[in-house]
Amino acid sequence: MNSILEKCFTIEEIDQEFSKKISLVRDCVELSGMDVVGANSFKSLHMEIRDLRIQFKELRDLIKSGNEKVVQLENLVKRLEGLKKRLDHMEENFPAVFKPSLPVASKAVNEHAKVACVKSQPAITKNNRSIEKMQFVTIQEFENVPKYMKGRFKYEQVNKFVEEFNNALEGKYKLLLMSRKELKPAQLKEWQKLKAQENAETKSLFFCTSDDLRDYGNIKLDKASLNILTILRHCGKVREIRGPGPIVRYTVV
Repeated sequence: MNSILEKCFTIEEIDQEFSKKISLVRDCVELSGMDVVGANSFKSLHMEIRDLRIQFKELRDLIKSGNEKVVQLENLVKRLEGLKKRLDHMEENFPAVFKPSLPVASKAVNEHAKVACVKSQPAITKNNRSIEKMQFVTIQEFENVPKYMKGRFKYEQVNKFVEEFNNALEGKYKLLLMSRKELKPAQLKEWQKLKAQENAETKSLFFCTSDDLRDYGNIKLDKASLNILTILRHCGKVREIRGPGPIVRYTVV
């Protein structure tokens, strides 16, 4: 009685609850005269209903679990889409040297072998002497550069500078490594100017000055370029050899 009153707030609700109770009592009275066979059938039906309730609960749990997995997969798809956008951006902004045209691999080569990092290949001149180029900065090296040093520079910007630096090296040393007999008067004059940059400290080394970077690599040594050179020095890609006089040589390490 108290439980009914607690659930009901109006006379109509109390009337409905009592009507349900009366209907239930009538059903029980009708079933009280049931024979043994009917009672067993009713008991069996009751057990089947209980089993169905258990199965329905398991099904609801499976649906709930499935919905949670769907949400997880949707989040994973969003993350993968974000990664794909980043990879597309990196691919579009990588220097051309990162995407060489490769020959078809031999069948004997393990198809699962992966290239760990990309290294710039030395250019070969007519006298078969190779030009040592600056190695590209790896992602790990760039991430280890202090924030105050790299500022707003991006990984792709630094390696774009490296590519232009290597272009300047190649243009400069292709001329320097030519035989003097092959040089035209204008080339010989330029060759002598470049030779004058060398000293005992630069022997067997490959370097560029600010003029070389401007003339052969289309690089102007403004504040941004000097900051990138600072990053490259930190990464061990280049070092400076100064003097005599105001000349500064940026030497490949």
